[in-house]
Amino acid sequence: MEAIINTLQATLNQTNLHFTDKQVTWLLNHVGALDPAIRDDLVYQLLGRDLESQAFTDSQKQQIIQPILKEHWLFKSIEEPTNDRVFLRSFTALLTTEILLSDTTHPWLTDTTRNQLFDDALTYLVREHDQRGFVRNKGWAHAIAHGSDLLGVAWCHPQFPISQSSRALSAIQTVVQRQNRVFVADEEARLAHPLIMALTAHKLTDNELCIWLQTTNQLLIKELNSTDLTSIYREHNWLRLIHHLYFWLPAKNIGRLIIEQISHQYYDKNGYLDFNS
Repeated sequence: MEAIINTLQATLNQTNLHFTDKQVTWLLNHVGALDPAIRDDLVYQLLGRDLESQAFTDSQKQQIIQPILKEHWLFKSIEEPTNDRVFLRSFTALLTTEILLSDTTHPWLTDTTRNQLFDDALTYLVREHDQRGFVRNKGWAHAIAHGSDLLGVAWCHPQFPISQSSRALSAIQTVVQRQNRVFVADEEARLAHPLIMALTAHKLTDNELCIWLQTTNQLLIKELNSTDLTSIYREHNWLRLIHHLYFWLPAKNIGRLIIEQISHQYYDKNGYLDFNS
């Protein structure tokens, strides 16, 4: 194995690459490797970069996408208790992101396959319960962040049906409502970014965003309980998410006004506006 690792590592700084089918098979076999030096620094770097640069042949691209479609890597062991399969799922999310990006610039997916990847992107965050960020000795699991990246790229793909935007909004809302700990690895920003991407791609309207902000906030307020730490954590995560969103939105976007109102209510409720206290 060391020989093929050395050969692949040598390609990281090369251009005009070509891969053998054996090398592609090795890369695929290590998408969910537990060694971050293999998974993050070699496998993902090569697959992501070279899908974008069209370094793979048509048959190799089909080879890459087959386990995602046929073996359902994105959902492998997803219903089981916390386990190492999250690395396969999470990095399959990143790999699928790169596949959709390459299809955006140089369309090569069939309509059936593309729609399946859209559906996977809309479903993954809803089904993924592993909330871990960095895992000691194994690197980044970061499933929520990687799933958010996938959702954003799918949502703003030219062929993504606008009729499915409500599912994308619901997926983000589900993550916020379900989270039972404070985010510690910038997941809020990654969750907010698909909203900006969808607005920019005209897959989401300002009005739809505002309704979603108000509805999600009401749901969280309804569940808030001062003796329930998880509900407090969710409120914290929500405020962080919308504050990221606030600074990304155009200055005159009405969503900023909604976020200001939500923030004011929070500061008022907690006495932060009482400067005399």
